[in-house]
Amino acid sequence: MRAAIDRGDLDEAARQGALAGPTVIEDALERPDRPARLAAIAAAPSTAGRAELLEPLARVAAGPDRRVAIPAADAARQIARELARSELPDDLAAEDVATWRQRWAELARDRDRSIELRVIAVDITAALDPGGTGIDLGAALGDPDPAIRRAVIAVVPMPVPEAHRAPLVAAVAKDLDPSVALAAAAILCADLVVDPPRPILDALGGPGLQRIRSLVTGTGSRAQIRDATRCLTADKSVR
Repeated sequence: MRAAIDRGDLDEAARQGALAGPTVIEDALERPDRPARLAAIAAAPSTAGRAELLEPLARVAAGPDRRVAIPAADAARQIARELARSELPDDLAAEDVATWRQRWAELARDRDRSIELRVIAVDITAALDPGGTGIDLGAALGDPDPAIRRAVIAVVPMPVPEAHRAPLVAAVAKDLDPSVALAAAAILCADLVVDPPRPILDALGGPGLQRIRSLVTGTGSRAQIRDATRCLTADKSVR
C-alpha cells in the first residue's frame, strides 16, 4: 500500500488494502509516517470489515496533521454512508455503532477543529444515526459557524421529525445568517408536499412566516426558495 502511495497510484493502494484486511490497515493508520497513513486511508473504504475502521479513522482525523485528517474523515464518511444503506452485519453490535457515532459527534462539536473536518463529521454522525442527526440539533444550531448550522440542517431527516421542528423554527425566525434561516425554512416547508399545513404553520407562527417572506425575495438556492415558498402559499390557502 505504501509503495503504491509513494508512486501516486491510489487505485493500487486501495486494491492492496482490500487484500490486506482491516487489521493491517489499522496498524498502518497508527504509523508515524504520513505516506503509510495515507496508504491506509486510501485502502480503508474498500477492505472487508471496514466498519471497524471508523474508530481508528476518527483518531487519525483528530490528529494535528490536516493533510491526513481530512482524507481520513472522507474515508470514514464513505464507510458510514455505506453502512447506513444496509442492515447492520451480524458481527456488529448497535453499541459499536453508537460508540463510533459518539466519537465523530465529538469532532463535529469541537470548535478548535477545521470547519471542513467538522462538516464531514456532521455527515458521518448522521449516517450512523438513521432517522436522526447524530448530534443535538438545538445545540448544533447554536454553533457560531454558519457552515455547521447549514450542515446539520442538511442532514435532518425528511419528513422532519416533530421533535426537530422547534429548533428549526427558531433558526427560521432568529438566525442572523439568511442562508441558514432559508435552509431551515426550506426543509420545514418541503414537508407540505405530503403533510397537512396547519401543524407547521402554527409552529412557525407570525414571526417565522414573516421571516420567510423576506428570505424568498433575497438571494439563495432556487430549490430552497421554492420549498420555503410552500409555507407562504399554504398560509394563504388556509386563512
